[in-house]
Amino acid sequence: MEMGNILWPIIIFFAITLTVSIGTLRLILMVRGQRLLSIIIGFFEASIGIAAIAKIIRDVSGIYSILAYGAGFAAGLFIGMVISDKISKNIMSTNIISNKSHNEIEELLRENGFGVTSFYGNGKDGNLKILNVICRNTKLIKLNKIVCKEDPKAFLVTHRLEGLRGGFFYDMKPNR
Repeated sequence: MEMGNILWPIIIFFAITLTVSIGTLRLILMVRGQRLLSIIIGFFEASIGIAAIAKIIRDVSGIYSILAYGAGFAAGLFIGMVISDKISKNIMSTNIISNKSHNEIEELLRENGFGVTSFYGNGKDGNLKILNVICRNTKLIKLNKIVCKEDPKAFLVTHRLEGLRGGFFYDMKPNR
């Protein structure tokens, strides 16, 4: 086996791993409105990717290059997920509306360590109490289990938060 037959698949693996990883970073930055940096990263992402694909096309019979591409893509996805977890805090806000058990749910959530903010609103059927909980997305399953056990018909709406400052968050250390 020639040195090139070993070296090129390794180069392709790392090139595609890098391409997919920085693609994740580019998407995160783009969603956050950092357009210029996203464009610059996209340039390098496309350049590296096309160079690797061109090598594979020139050497179509090289099964190792094709396998290296697939393995690099999978590794890049994994690294991209790690980058995403590190960059974005994945902090969620959940509003909970229960027509019958809002006080019980509020108490249960507090007993389980969740910070709960409650406020009153007006709905189709009149006045109601709305509970708001802010926590990491990894705690949403626990939150949903607590709420649904008490009131399976409770209405929950969850969305991702950005740009937080201050307050109490379940399972998060405050910045000091």
